[in-house]
Amino acid sequence: MFVTNLNKDNNSEMSLMLDISGFEALFQVNYQSLCASSFRIVQDKDIAEDIVQDVFYRLWEKRDSLIITSSLKAYLFQSTINQSLNYIKKYKNALKREDLYGSETMEDVNDVEQAMALKEVNQRVEAAVKALPEACRMVFILSRYDQLSYKEIASKLDISVKTVEGQMSKALKHLRSWLLTGLSLINLFFF
Repeated sequence: MFVTNLNKDNNSEMSLMLDISGFEALFQVNYQSLCASSFRIVQDKDIAEDIVQDVFYRLWEKRDSLIITSSLKAYLFQSTINQSLNYIKKYKNALKREDLYGSETMEDVNDVEQAMALKEVNQRVEAAVKALPEACRMVFILSRYDQLSYKEIASKLDISVKTVEGQMSKALKHLRSWLLTGLSLINLFFF
């Protein structure tokens, strides 16, 4: 049976002295009501049970040095409530950290992956443009990089607008096939 030491000092504190059978009886009598109290706070049965078991574990561990200033039952309920509130506080802080750092990390990873993919695409475009025949390359560069109209390109290169259209069509067809092959490789690499 559990025994509270009857040696009281001026603050009416009591030392707690428990034997194993008294501790088991204390556990059996209070376990369900303590779990219910914890559950009202944490809203999870398993976590509430863990908290109550932890309260009893700490009580047993400190049984020789623990000084209780109220009733044992009040001490158990207050400890359970405090531990439940601490759990909620830690849980909310962990969620905030996860939201803050987890999302930043995923955004960073996505940004890095996108930057790498974009760099790869740019390299593929440069290689494809360099591989174009001279006339196609000149028409493509003037159209896409210098943003000249077909009429301006024709005037600058002293060729007809129809020739510019033909060279541009040929360049785009070549680039499309070159890039599709490259994008398939990129997709295999990244996804």
